[in-house]
Amino acid sequence: MRAASPLRPGAVERLADVDAVLDAAYGAPEAELGNKPDPLDEAIYIILSFQTDLARFSSTWSRLRTAYPSWDALELAAARDVARILRDGGLHRQKTRTIRRLLAEVRRVSGEHSLDLLRALNDEDAERLLTRLPGLSWNAAHCVLLHGLGRDVLPIDSNTFRILKRTGVLSQRAVYRRRSLHDAIQAAVPAPRRRALHVNLVVRGQRTCRPRAPQCACCPLNADCPKLGLRVTADRHVPMPFAISVGARAAIARGDARP
Repeated sequence: MRAASPLRPGAVERLADVDAVLDAAYGAPEAELGNKPDPLDEAIYIILSFQTDLARFSSTWSRLRTAYPSWDALELAAARDVARILRDGGLHRQKTRTIRRLLAEVRRVSGEHSLDLLRALNDEDAERLLTRLPGLSWNAAHCVLLHGLGRDVLPIDSNTFRILKRTGVLSQRAVYRRRSLHDAIQAAVPAPRRRALHVNLVVRGQRTCRPRAPQCACCPLNADCPKLGLRVTADRHVPMPFAISVGARAAIARGDARP
């Protein structure tokens, strides 16, 4: 029996609308997220992001790289010293163990602390290698592919999952940890639009569409968002919806970089 799609009817069109509005509002400020162009750096940056906010894990990253300018130095360091540096980012002992295991496995696979061998692989083979490394999920692997290797993939993190449920793109029964969900969302977005949409969704999740007490009145999607799964009161100050022309929506649906 074929499993039900995690996407609601009209999801492709709804995603195109979400993409258009968020791009007009935010313009994909990728530098704000601090992702890394080196694939190993990005893998460790994503591990630091687990269950914390952008400000804390960005600060933790800076302290970590100041203390250990090379990954060789970190792997040789005492675990308690690394954990002390990661403490403010939360889960510091777990993240220390994961990062050290990751570095050891990367060195075993590639002979050095580098994931540059991924550059010669196609997306599927690169993802397969990444998800076999300690601490890397499908989302983490896609972040490495997107930011560290420039591939046209769409990471589905907790921000994206939460927002797409609330805005009516995903079924309320959709399950985050199913690979079919990640594949279905990615397939519904034109490849050239995936990077910008990912960045804008994460920015929205950090700024307004938070897990608790979302700032709906400040959200550019507020006027047209069904807020599924939320108990909300009427907003006193509701912003006017962004005026996105029919031509602009069509351009984004085709996958043009910007309307």
